Amino acid sequence: MKTMTCRELGGACDEKLSAQTWDEMVKKMTSHVMDKHPDVAEKMKKMHEEDPEKRGKEMKQKWDVAPEG
Repeated sequence: MKTMTCRELGGACDEKLSAQTWDEMVKKMTSHVMDKHPDVAEKMKKMHEEDPEKRGKEMKQKWDVAPEG
């Protein structure tokens, strides 16, 4: 299990999100941002449309080095 904050994942707050896998974290982060930060969700959507792989790779690298626990 890894825990990261919304801000560490490119969001706008320090709410902690926990997940067992990267895919699970992506789903949790997407849901959180759409619910709590619609303005950030729109920016993330635009970044993804411009370069779908770049943003995912950057965030996945942060996940990979995050400590278990």
